[in-house]
Amino acid sequence: MTAMWTSITTSLAVTGGDLDASAVEDVLGFARPAAERPGLSVHHGAGWWALTVDEELSAELDEQVAALAALVGEHLDGIAALTGAGRLVQVAVSGTVDRGGPLTLSPEAAELLAALGLPVSFTTLLPDNTPTEDPLDWLG
Repeated sequence: MTAMWTSITTSLAVTGGDLDASAVEDVLGFARPAAERPGLSVHHGAGWWALTVDEELSAELDEQVAALAALVGEHLDGIAALTGAGRLVQVAVSGTVDRGGPLTLSPEAAELLAALGLPVSFTTLLPDNTPTEDPLDWLG
């Protein structure tokens, strides 16, 4: 049996040294807690902000990508403004997996990501080094 990914999250992540979370929310139109509903949340810390789709919405990466793309697709002008202001904006996928476990992404989900025109990163965590706190800690 092949190990599968668990605890998958798919996020629109914005980073920058002097990033102001409220300014990002103003530009993108996502604000906490209004943007939050089951499976969707907004997180931020010093120098980073993220809109996250998690397993509460779906444990399937393709479904998370589709949900994030639907939310973010109408805010591409705001994203362009953020990148123009020197911010790094990317889609960040993370999850926990045993060594050698595959993560598959359908061609349809890959097309949705490509249509956003953003870099995509994948972060894998092993079960024995899974952070005990926020899974987005690596952004800080």
